[in-house]
Amino acid sequence: MTMRNFVPVIIVAGSLFAGIGMTAFAIDNPQGSATTGESSDAMLNDKVETLLRTDIGLSGSRFRVYTSAGVVTVAGSVPDENSLRRALDLASGIKGVREIRNGMVVEFPK
Repeated sequence: MTMRNFVPVIIVAGSLFAGIGMTAFAIDNPQGSATTGESSDAMLNDKVETLLRTDIGLSGSRFRVYTSAGVVTVAGSVPDENSLRRALDLASGIKGVREIRNGMVVEFPK
């Protein structure tokens, strides 16, 4: 391959690798560099709340989620002890959660 053909190949390859790297960064860090303070707490709160509300194993539960400095408090009511444990396990598995606090109560269905 001549030097004249080699330069465009290097430029295209470099562009592809740069694009892949930026995509990976955007997926890991969707808000750019604004992942500190209140914005990260709000994002974390939304992730936990969405996960708990959409989980089929937690139907019949009512949740309130509060987040401060990566510490997530899950409050509300669940129908049984298994649902309580499941909610805490799901919430603790989310990236960025430093600590989970339980404020839930078990209320048996009437």
